[in-house]
Amino acid sequence: MKINFKKIGRRLVRMIVFIIVLILAVYIFFYVKQERFFFNPKVLDKEYVHIFDQPFEEIDIPVEKDVVLNTLLFKTDTVSKGIILYFHGNGGAIHEWGERASLYTDNKYDILFVDYRGYGKSDSFYEEEAELYNDSQKIYDYILTRYKEEDIIVLGFSLGTGFASYTASKNNPRLLILEAPYYAWNEFIANMAPVPLFLINYEIPSYKFLKEVTCPIKIFHGTRDFLIKPEEHSKRLKDLYPEKIDVTLIKGGGHGVHLTKQYYDELKELLSKY
Repeated sequence: MKINFKKIGRRLVRMIVFIIVLILAVYIFFYVKQERFFFNPKVLDKEYVHIFDQPFEEIDIPVEKDVVLNTLLFKTDTVSKGIILYFHGNGGAIHEWGERASLYTDNKYDILFVDYRGYGKSDSFYEEEAELYNDSQKIYDYILTRYKEEDIIVLGFSLGTGFASYTASKNNPRLLILEAPYYAWNEFIANMAPVPLFLINYEIPSYKFLKEVTCPIKIFHGTRDFLIKPEEHSKRLKDLYPEKIDVTLIKGGGHGVHLTKQYYDELKELLSKY
């Protein structure tokens, strides 16, 4: 049987071209729609009524013309030591995140949960990185109208750790708490998926922001966090700024470090000092 190498070669070339075109199409789709990959919001009707087991205040905060973010403020039932500004992860909305309010109010702190653009009852959707920083600062500015700056703690979880790091770098809060932080968002995404770094429009370089933070920085990270691995992110941040960052590894904890008893105990001890 005679093998037709020319025919096989043409098929191979067509297959290679097809694969290249497919990859390019995927990259183009990702580039145009990347916000849909980064943000996984739960959208709520504007008439949605928040219900929780403890009292709260619902506050709509304008951050730009025709853009309002929906927030929830929970107050401790004892004398408040201050307020925690909470930047949540990339999924859900504050009707779910607010369920953990008692973790902080039980430790004598008020806490404000913020829904980003496109989340819950908040307006609009993100189109560029600068909008993230604008909104973070506007929320902080609002808090300053009700609390002294020395009474503010900024806390970020997962996606929110970049927002929290930025906010703390531009202001002077009492403490910065980061739960499952990333070194830089674009690097994290590029390492997690086969996406070239230059296609990712959102850098969110936490490692740069932390350089400018003047308050103490506390990191909680689960040892079994296989999404944002502590050795690739928290350890590198600690190595960059060993004098200002304190890291607590939650033994056996996954990405949701708040679900463990060790986190609750460590948080209680931490907040008792501030």
